[in-house]
Amino acid sequence: MRRQLFLFMKTVETEGIVYTVQKAARKSVSITVKRNGDVCVRAPYWITYGQIACFVKQKASWIKKRQEVLTSEPSLPQEGPEREQVKKQAAALFHELAFPWERKFESQYGVRPKGWRVREMNTRWGSCSLKTGYITLNLRLFYKPLSCIEYVIVHELCHLLEPGHDKNFYKILEQELPDWKALRKKLNH
Repeated sequence: MRRQLFLFMKTVETEGIVYTVQKAARKSVSITVKRNGDVCVRAPYWITYGQIACFVKQKASWIKKRQEVLTSEPSLPQEGPEREQVKKQAAALFHELAFPWERKFESQYGVRPKGWRVREMNTRWGSCSLKTGYITLNLRLFYKPLSCIEYVIVHELCHLLEPGHDKNFYKILEQELPDWKALRKKLNH
């Protein structure tokens, strides 16, 4: 018998931040800032709204900064010929940046992806599927600096060697891109 989860929603304001609280069967509190700037707080049933407000207050500067970043990013064109043109340009750029890294990983580690894909993703800059062998890059990367795109490419190539984010993964990433932390910060801000 499948257990049904009940979800309670309420819109609240704290520190000038309007957010939706979703209470559900979960263990921790999380905050998500959507592309349009909307804020969503997910929390366990047992957390009080006062505790949630304190949590939001603690994270207020991060939330506001995140809203600024997301709402100032360029928007992708609507579905259609213009969007397809951006996708083609992105694929060409990503291929050009990935090619030397792909060759390096093949000669140095004996791995290479089966192929590359480009699509719009909501929560990730890239993904690597060990099952299919494909690496997918977020179309929105097209609007990011080249060094950030390169960081995502190398990050995903490292997943061909280490599927998780354990110390071995970061050891390889550090070896290939010693400034990866600064690049990740630049990408997300």
